[in-house]
Amino acid sequence: MAYIPPHKRQSKDNDNSPVPTPSLLVPDQFKKISYLGSSVGSGSKMKNDTAPNVRKIIYAKDAISKWFIEGGSTSDADQLPAHSVRMEPFRRLKSLQWKRWGEPFVLASDSLDCRGFVQSTPWVSITENIRSELLASFGNLREEMGSGEVGALLKPIFVIRIGKILFHGKNFSGGVTSRAAAESYFSHVGKSFWTNLPDSYMEFILATVIPKIRVDSEHTKEYYHVKVFDKCNPESSISIKCRVISGHLKIHKIELNQKRCLVVDVSCLDKDLDLRLMLSTKRGLTTSVKGDAEKLTSLRQLVECPTLDSNVKGGLRWAMGKKYSSDGRYTVVGVWHTNVRSFKNSQLKLRLRNADRFDFWASEGEVGKEVTLELTGINDSLMTGTVEMEHTIAVLQETLKLVWDHFLSCDL
Repeated sequence: MAYIPPHKRQSKDNDNSPVPTPSLLVPDQFKKISYLGSSVGSGSKMKNDTAPNVRKIIYAKDAISKWFIEGGSTSDADQLPAHSVRMEPFRRLKSLQWKRWGEPFVLASDSLDCRGFVQSTPWVSITENIRSELLASFGNLREEMGSGEVGALLKPIFVIRIGKILFHGKNFSGGVTSRAAAESYFSHVGKSFWTNLPDSYMEFILATVIPKIRVDSEHTKEYYHVKVFDKCNPESSISIKCRVISGHLKIHKIELNQKRCLVVDVSCLDKDLDLRLMLSTKRGLTTSVKGDAEKLTSLRQLVECPTLDSNVKGGLRWAMGKKYSSDGRYTVVGVWHTNVRSFKNSQLKLRLRNADRFDFWASEGEVGKEVTLELTGINDSLMTGTVEMEHTIAVLQETLKLVWDHFLSCDL
């Protein structure tokens, strides 16, 4: 029998096997992507990403995800101006980690030129659109906090983030004429939320927006966040929040990564920027875990050995072999250096954060400026279990109006 090269051989058992498509060649863990500080995926329910690294995002068992379009309507609330919705390449990305899953695009519309059709109360429309999701996620959160989590002290946190929704790897030339058709099409496209805002935007917020907010207190804080992988608990990562005291890192707080319960992304066609509303649980270590001297000693050794170095990404440098605990249980997988200015009143905390991050697993870093509004009044109600839905909706609408009027204009 003549020799047949391996690449030309056929298996008798697989004569009718389909030719593998690119999607079949993609490992399962990459079909739904989680990014550093962002998330990518589609569908209404989300599952945990299994990659053991600093980019890991944890979702609650009954986590809810939703994406929809706000603005861009004609006089008919569901109709969009003919052929107005399109996708445009997003040119501001510098880090390869954002591009590895496909060229990023943003949703664009000519509706910005149709001022007569711009909706007058989009904050009302947004809250009504997510009312059922809010009610369900509040119930899920109450159940989760009631059942507790071994070794973790749970605290709810409801925030609004400002940025741009990116669509990855699938361009669209336009042609949809209704909001429902657009949402049906784009809901199947991989998405991420980009939050790195330009210097001019941050300066505008400080100079123009802050004076319009009744601020009771203002703080500026600098932290280093050391991200640690625990071999005995691979489903979570540990974040060690540190301060610099007398030139050395000292542990301020130890937490597990947050668990997301609700993620709502809103593409705002009448604005330059988009919204993300997110309900999560912060997971601090309980007193019993903090009393584990052996565990604390291992974690303390990891944060006491690095050298402060402003010339490296993340601001900390470990000597060779020092990113691992002596017992082999813990590994440093990332570091964040953050400077945060916070402005707070009775219902809201506005954070302007400069973050310098580095992921040791991927050998990638990014420097970004981010804006987050934490709804502290709603968080307090969730913590005490005294949520009154109509009051919560009213507070959310008031905050969204503030955001819509002052936070979504930006020259990208």
